[in-house]
Amino acid sequence: MRETDRQKELDRKIESIKKKLSVNRDEYNRLTEQLEELLVERYPERKEENLKETLYKAFKESGMSFDELLDILNDYKDLPFT
Repeated sequence: MRETDRQKELDRKIESIKKKLSVNRDEYNRLTEQLEELLVERYPERKEENLKETLYKAFKESGMSFDELLDILNDYKDLPFT
């Protein structure tokens, strides 16, 4: 009988922790979304569209061919995006 009581107590604690985690996860997701919105507002140049436009403009102004640019980028294996 004591084993059953202990199991029930453990089940209650498990469920309690699961509920707390769920609430915290929801709060985390909400705060993450809010942070992302603020970062986009604060640093509009970081938006993906702006980055693409800036990179394309730099590429066009460089006078390099696309293959030349790729060769340069591929030579730098230590860059974080390659």
